[in-house]
Amino acid sequence: MNPLGPTAKSLLPSIATDLVCQQAMQDKQAQASTSHSQASTEQQKEAKAAYSKEDEDDLDMEDDPEYQKYKAKRMTELKAAHEEAATNKAKGHGEYNEIDESEFLSAVTKSKNVVCHFYHREFERCKIVDEHLKKICIEHIEAKFIKINAEKAPFFVGKLQIKVLPTIVCFIDGIAVDRVVGFEDLGGKDDFPTLVLVRRLVQAKVLKAKRKEEKPGFHMTKGKNEEDSD
Repeated sequence: MNPLGPTAKSLLPSIATDLVCQQAMQDKQAQASTSHSQASTEQQKEAKAAYSKEDEDDLDMEDDPEYQKYKAKRMTELKAAHEEAATNKAKGHGEYNEIDESEFLSAVTKSKNVVCHFYHREFERCKIVDEHLKKICIEHIEAKFIKINAEKAPFFVGKLQIKVLPTIVCFIDGIAVDRVVGFEDLGGKDDFPTLVLVRRLVQAKVLKAKRKEEKPGFHMTKGKNEEDSD
């Protein structure tokens, strides 16, 4: 006589099958975990080897006298550039401010590079120049950007022989080295791009070209940037 009874007896094969399947799943998960662990270990070994290689390269560079000279020079340049930027900011660089005649000499002599716009408040072209210089001064903090009302500065207008407005006078170390008179050097049209004025000021050496497009002789042709051949 079967103590389990007929129903329990019929369930035994099913339970056995379930146990086999469960064991198979556990074995599969264990295998996958082992494979993943092995893969992770291999990745760690590869990463470690790569880092070791980079460390070796860095150590090789650190022992190179030429690299040390370059590194020291670069650090000095970066420090000087940072200090210069901070000094220029303190002098009002990065802004486009109006001055009066009594401030003129101080403004053009205290900064190495100065861009001064002589303007008339009713001239439309002077307003156009204002808009361009407001944009340029933000990026080119190597120069101080100022404007002065020509009507209220008769002495310097006469001294610098300002005859056409707008006139942009470029000063380096307090000396007027170049000027942009009207829009003649800017294409002769009111809708010239700001880049055209930047190039002209770079040409005057009062600004430094920050991108290749800002260098004089670089122009747009047929949708592509090309340099002039001459």
